[in-house]
Amino acid sequence: MDLTRVKQHKDRDQDWSRLSTKRCKQHKDQVRDWSGLPGGVVGKISDNLSLYDYLCFSNVCKSWRSYQEETLHCNRSRGFPWLVMSKETETETITCISLLEKNKLCRLEMPNSSGGLFWGCIQDWLIITKPVVEVPGNIMKIRMSLMNPFTRSEVVLPDSYSINNKLVFSGDPDKQNCVYMLFRNSGISFDVWIPEAKDWCRWGFDVDVPGDYLTDLICFKGCFYLLTKEYNIRVLDAAYAYSTIQTQGYKKNIDAQFYEIKMSPDVPRECLILLYLVEFGDEILLVKRFLRKDDFEETYDFKVFRLDMCKKEWVKLDSLGDCVMFLGRNCSRCYSAKELWGDDDMGNCIYFTNGCGLRRGMHMEKEFSCSLEKDDWGIFRLNSEGGSEGFSYLAKQGKRPPVWLTAPLWWYFNKFRP
Repeated sequence: MDLTRVKQHKDRDQDWSRLSTKRCKQHKDQVRDWSGLPGGVVGKISDNLSLYDYLCFSNVCKSWRSYQEETLHCNRSRGFPWLVMSKETETETITCISLLEKNKLCRLEMPNSSGGLFWGCIQDWLIITKPVVEVPGNIMKIRMSLMNPFTRSEVVLPDSYSINNKLVFSGDPDKQNCVYMLFRNSGISFDVWIPEAKDWCRWGFDVDVPGDYLTDLICFKGCFYLLTKEYNIRVLDAAYAYSTIQTQGYKKNIDAQFYEIKMSPDVPRECLILLYLVEFGDEILLVKRFLRKDDFEETYDFKVFRLDMCKKEWVKLDSLGDCVMFLGRNCSRCYSAKELWGDDDMGNCIYFTNGCGLRRGMHMEKEFSCSLEKDDWGIFRLNSEGGSEGFSYLAKQGKRPPVWLTAPLWWYFNKFRP
């Protein structure tokens, strides 16, 4: 009996050993299978990851890391939202707050920005302005430049002598065919420039609606979309603008498509309104920001509309769904909540900062330092009634209004990869 039991134990141990060996072999085969997946399948996997998980993507195997390194620079649309805090002008370092990393502070070297104001940003490009008084005549002009704190690239723009509220460009500023447009509030004219030109060219439109004027613009799918006070839209093709500047330069009345867009008359008279055009995927959104008419002009409500070009109307949205919107001074950006945090329940909200200075000229120093003792920034959540679920304050800001900046994935991949 004892010999029989010993033999049974020995056979059982051999069975467990064979099973363990088999499982180890299967595990090794699975590891090799992960690295051997076709590039198209690997791409599908990476496209459905949250941004943080995407940074961990390359830790799986060498082939996945190689794929990520090849595609990072091509995928410029993905990145992390940062809040740039500007306390003073004489500095060569900027402080940024990363929202996805529990308000983690990041500092970037900006050696050429000393003495300038961060007027706004477009994706990962900062707009820097330096007010200068020309003598004789005491004429005020604005020295403008674009700087990418991640690539250290810089684009110097021609000086401007007018009060401008927004800068937009049609593509990558590093490319020669990029078209730049300076928008001026409360008028029907604007300035355009290409790298081949020596100076800005003044363009304008015929007034289709009496008393109408431009209020905002964005570049969307290779065209400039200009919004008017009456919520109408003008569309100007960037390629057409480029060729026109090359051949004609100054043009009093530029040819552009005009669309009369219907808007529901729901604007309270006892408030001020800021208008924002925002790109979200394949659509254009219009955001109305309502401020009380008092000394501080505090934000109390938002309404969001979708542009329906087929019906020629602005369609009110009761919810943003998965969308998270970061409302900026010069450029606003939309993200997917699931892509940012891996949780679509965090969508349907607008992150906003102080509106102070949004409606002022970028060259007036005193307007940048207007009273900011009371915080007018936080998170606004839309619901079926268009109301608010309360504001959440991110941090104490500096003396000047902060701006949003997009930190590209390739920079995170090289600096802070998990």
